[in-house]
Amino acid sequence: MMGNLELGPEADVSQLEPLLTLENIEQLEATFVAQVQATVSQWLQKALDGEVAEWSREQAPNTDPSGFYHSPMPAIVLQILAENIRVTSLVNESLQQRVHGMALSELGVFLRSFSDALIRFSRNHLKGETLAPHYVPYLLAALNHQSALSSSVSVLQPDGVASGALAPVEAALDELQRRICRLVLEALQMELQPLFAALPSRRWLSSSELLGGVCEQTSRFCRDFWRVRKPAAQLLLAETERTVVVQYLRSLMLGRLVCRGADERTQAAVRLGHDAAQLKDLFLGLGLEESAHCAPVLLALGGLLNLHDPTLLSLEVAGLRQQFPDVSEDHVSALLDLRGDVSREQRQAALNSLQAGPPPSPSTGRRALFSLVPAPAPALSSCLASGPCS
Repeated sequence: MMGNLELGPEADVSQLEPLLTLENIEQLEATFVAQVQATVSQWLQKALDGEVAEWSREQAPNTDPSGFYHSPMPAIVLQILAENIRVTSLVNESLQQRVHGMALSELGVFLRSFSDALIRFSRNHLKGETLAPHYVPYLLAALNHQSALSSSVSVLQPDGVASGALAPVEAALDELQRRICRLVLEALQMELQPLFAALPSRRWLSSSELLGGVCEQTSRFCRDFWRVRKPAAQLLLAETERTVVVQYLRSLMLGRLVCRGADERTQAAVRLGHDAAQLKDLFLGLGLEESAHCAPVLLALGGLLNLHDPTLLSLEVAGLRQQFPDVSEDHVSALLDLRGDVSREQRQAALNSLQAGPPPSPSTGRRALFSLVPAPAPALSSCLASGPCS
């Protein structure tokens, strides 16, 4: 019975019944998993509380030897979960699978709590209830924590467990990344809104000063992005550039400026070209890959404004739709208002070309732009054909 060879002749082990019934084993495993789950939950909450306490410090986030924002929290979380899975592997496969499922469930709870804590941190800061001296750097640090969890979560996958078991956790990690990026971009939008309030205008037509202020502010905002690890750093840069371009498009759509003649239309087209180049230089300097840039949309809009023969607008609008399938009739109508010389018939023909032309080419890798810009209300039918209502 004890594995002693001298007892072999005295007992036929094959005739012995198990000391514990399957029901006993089931109860013991369930009790053990419940106790481990309670302990794991407490430790994960303790790790999160310690991280959240750092966010309002007077000091910037800690960094690793390479200069990237760093915290031990991701390693602690994964170590707690992985160790419990490893210990149960010494008992039996059934218990290991139970603890593995529990660990993934607790990680999902932890990620939701982490996300909720970030939202509270953001709202309290933006409302002025609890100002964080290093608000954006701690958001960037959280992005690194997400990356660390995402790149190492595979350690929780024991042999023999279906590979799809991690899918819910991976989806939760992706959503956490998107949420952190949104919080960072909200902070950028708040800083840029006052600067875009003067664009477009006649001062904008003749000077690069307005966009220069936008670029300067954006550059300052992005100064710590290099402390974010790839690929999250490239994603954040790409979303930052798109945010700036979307804010630019939003300003163009507000009807603050109507060109007073061919000279001003040419000026506006030239300004759009210069601004596109300025944004390109800015984000190339920040390290964004050129293939990810959205600013070339400004060149397409410049072509629409600088077209000398309004009867050809239908072709120009159809081409715009080919490049940017999410452009709407209201967006195009606002751009035609900016021209200031489009008759009602020409406008209608241009809008009809959005539907009559060939379908847009496949948008592989193309990111949304116009669909992120609130379309202005259509002009009333009583408006003058030469421009918006005065």
